Amino acid sequence: MNVVVPARLGDFVRIFILKHNYQTTYSEGISSIVVERVFDIIAISVLGLVSLFFIINVPSWFYPVIILPLTIGFGFFVILIFVGKLTTQNRYIKYILTLLEEIRRASLSVRSIVILGASSLVIWMLDILVCFFVVKMFEQQIPFAVIILAIVIGNLVKAVPITPGGIGTYEFVVAETFVQIVGITFAVAFLIAVIDDLIKNLVTVIGGTISIYYLGDWVIPTIRAAVNAKLSKGKIPNT
Repeated sequence: MNVVVPARLGDFVRIFILKHNYQTTYSEGISSIVVERVFDIIAISVLGLVSLFFIINVPSWFYPVIILPLTIGFGFFVILIFVGKLTTQNRYIKYILTLLEEIRRASLSVRSIVILGASSLVIWMLDILVCFFVVKMFEQQIPFAVIILAIVIGNLVKAVPITPGGIGTYEFVVAETFVQIVGITFAVAFLIAVIDDLIKNLVTVIGGTISIYYLGDWVIPTIRAAVNAKLSKGKIPNT
């Protein structure tokens, strides 16, 4: 869904799937998305921060792009530590506090931090290796640290929901990183970025198609019915 719709709205399909298959609440579905995103951002920002120590001529604007989300991510965990002590009678703020409490229970434990942190790092390294092999296919001499940095910057910029799947913004940022640091032509750099993102999006589409088949034919009709009900009545029915 994220490949075809903007603003990462495809993430919210998970809420319906979890509710249908595991009888979770909507807040638990949202919590799972938030936990995953926070760990993803911290993991990729850490990789980018480490890569900076191996690159000499890094443009100055790269530093805030990496440090800012890393700071926000750790700040979010600090908020979670104190959220259990807060109480309110306001129903809307109470819902937010409940959501934060569920996120805190899911993420603030040694087991969760190790498993989620390690899995995020492994996934991002696989993501980086795809680009590494594409670079080798074009016979370009780009240091591995620069490839890491390009993927990090590209994905952090892609996290801002501008286009479906970050298509366009990701390619431009990755290509510009290669051009500014290594000095290869923009045409070659952009082609590397396009093929890199194409491979990843194709894998995502194939995986999504398989998942729809595995989940059954209830997915699309149920989501459509829930959204229509929300728009017409202002209330999402049980799925």
